Amino acid sequence: MEKQDRTTQNGQSNSTVSSSRRDFIKLCSAATVGGVSSLILPRSPEAQESLDLLKIRASKDFQNELFWRFVRAQFVLKPNITYMNTGTEGSMPRCVLSRLRSAFKEFAQNPWDAVVEHDCYCYFMWEIADTLAPFLGVTPEETILTTNTTEGMAFVANGLELNEGDEVLSSMHFSPYDTAWKILRDRRNIVYTEIELPTPASSKEEILAGFESAITPQTKVLTFCHINFSTGLRMPVEELCELARAHNIITVVDGAHAPGMINVDLKQLGCDFYAGSLHKWLNGPPGTGVLYIRQGAQDLLWPTVSEGYPSPHNRKLEFQIRGQQCTPAYTGLIDAIDFQNAIGKEKIEQRVLSLSSYLKEKIIETWSDAYLYSPLEEELSTGLVSFNPFDDPYENTNPSAVSRTLRDEYNTIIRYIW
Repeated sequence: MEKQDRTTQNGQSNSTVSSSRRDFIKLCSAATVGGVSSLILPRSPEAQESLDLLKIRASKDFQNELFWRFVRAQFVLKPNITYMNTGTEGSMPRCVLSRLRSAFKEFAQNPWDAVVEHDCYCYFMWEIADTLAPFLGVTPEETILTTNTTEGMAFVANGLELNEGDEVLSSMHFSPYDTAWKILRDRRNIVYTEIELPTPASSKEEILAGFESAITPQTKVLTFCHINFSTGLRMPVEELCELARAHNIITVVDGAHAPGMINVDLKQLGCDFYAGSLHKWLNGPPGTGVLYIRQGAQDLLWPTVSEGYPSPHNRKLEFQIRGQQCTPAYTGLIDAIDFQNAIGKEKIEQRVLSLSSYLKEKIIETWSDAYLYSPLEEELSTGLVSFNPFDDPYENTNPSAVSRTLRDEYNTIIRYIW
């Protein structure tokens, strides 16, 4: 059978694509009985009305504070909480919660048909990839659904052909998400090298110079965070990937904090692999993530957890089919993406950078710029702002005490690091 799945870009009708998907599942020896609609359940009238109103208001007055209060009202966060830790876990908006209730109910009504027939609930989760891929600027064939960034990074680290003496070049700001590479260092005797980035960084050029000067003939992988959780530094991903290509080096980007916070176009960034979390700034359900594998880069990677190997028809399936996952939860990503699109990714990034800039101004005004760890330049800035208000920057007890006080006495949730 000629491969026909995933071919909407070639002009096939939805019915043809749906039929070919069914044929492919049968080819993979998945018995199909009965049928569940290939379309996801329509969202509730209340959720649809909120999204429609959100889109209308965003087109008119997104710079008005009243509009952002309306956005805040779309979440079920307790009214008395000031939540400032989306970098650890986001809060699902009401439309996502509505979708999850419907999805889990439909799955429970006929689990077998859902697993083998439904475009969202089956192992392949076709419909989810179709929605997520254009949001990230890539194709569904390049989009693997995971549970989080850590899993995606581990899939890449363990799947690459790295041998003793091969070097993986990273930065110190990458910790603690460098565990997969440290395991390879101890397991396969690869060389894991970390360079120290300036804090705060002041230009792209000094970051690029630091990496370029550290490249050796043994460097096989260049890996770094898109947004460093420790300082909020936005790395010059596009330029770093160009540097890596010039030296025939593979690029692996940790994108835990970017999707949903800034306008991400993975194709434009030019990386080979990109692992992201969708339960943080995108405010998707817990345990939802993505691994982007650039077209052509699949041949660089072995699957490490797979029920679809080997797949002569579609290599993506070797990475996507990993046994039963919580597929109904992934349907919430469709509404999380619709929520962001209703506002506009550019408008969200603009709002994030505006609040970030305001906070930095207040930190400098209250203390001084010497206490600020995050960059001031907008092209390096994000929604994460890091500072240390203590005279002794190495004091480990004060940050946790301040965090507890803010939580217990002021209902403000922050994240502290040491």
